[in-house]
Amino acid sequence: MYEKIPVSAYIITLNEAENIGRCLDRLVEFDEVILVDSGSTDGTVEIAQHYENVKASFNQWPGFSAQKAHALSLCSNEWVLNIDADEVITDDYIEAMKKTIAENRVVALESNRTLYRWGTRPRHFGRDDRLVRLFRKSAGHYEPRRVHESITITGEIGTTDATIEHYENLTYSQRVDKANKYSQAKAEDKHENGNRASVITLVLIFPFTFIQVYFFKGHFLDGVDGLLTSMNAAFYTFMKYAKLYEMNKGRKKH
Repeated sequence: MYEKIPVSAYIITLNEAENIGRCLDRLVEFDEVILVDSGSTDGTVEIAQHYENVKASFNQWPGFSAQKAHALSLCSNEWVLNIDADEVITDDYIEAMKKTIAENRVVALESNRTLYRWGTRPRHFGRDDRLVRLFRKSAGHYEPRRVHESITITGEIGTTDATIEHYENLTYSQRVDKANKYSQAKAEDKHENGNRASVITLVLIFPFTFIQVYFFKGHFLDGVDGLLTSMNAAFYTFMKYAKLYEMNKGRKKH
């Protein structure tokens, strides 16, 4: 038997049956895994309940930040790890995590996140994302956002080159649906913050974003997949401001 890692991992889910088993397989050494589901109908929770260290519960969807804050509040350990259902921690990351906890010099750990789509790393000019996923519960909190949530850390943050693998195995249709939903949430955040969308923005934002992503960020290196990624990024940005424009005008569906 292995010694349990004194960390609470927390995950929020909605219809992640295709991913959750792979994620949880790498978390069996953790003291506990908090899984908060918002109404899966594909067997996500049933799969999770086969793991002895998983504590699954339901919470009506309040937005990304609020849902993660709720999951964080259920963690019983001081050290916590936020991970998404379509992510997998690597052996190197586990070692870096154990070292960080043992040394006790920092309150959080920043690491890489490596994207894979259908088993392949997309080619472009950029590097892997740098994210804080491991931290002391007492040192982190979520700002109120509906989407693109991130943890705010109070204290010193350590770094590692170890990575978390992100498996985004979505069809292009699913990616467009996701962009549409995220653009709605982001527009609502912007509207609440008093932001406005001009006609000039609506005219220019799509081609500007496409050129930026496809050419300047180097996604043309990824062939047709890079073209699709660039078009989806432009679609997301345009829809975000188009929806904000409608909100500025007070247009609502009754």
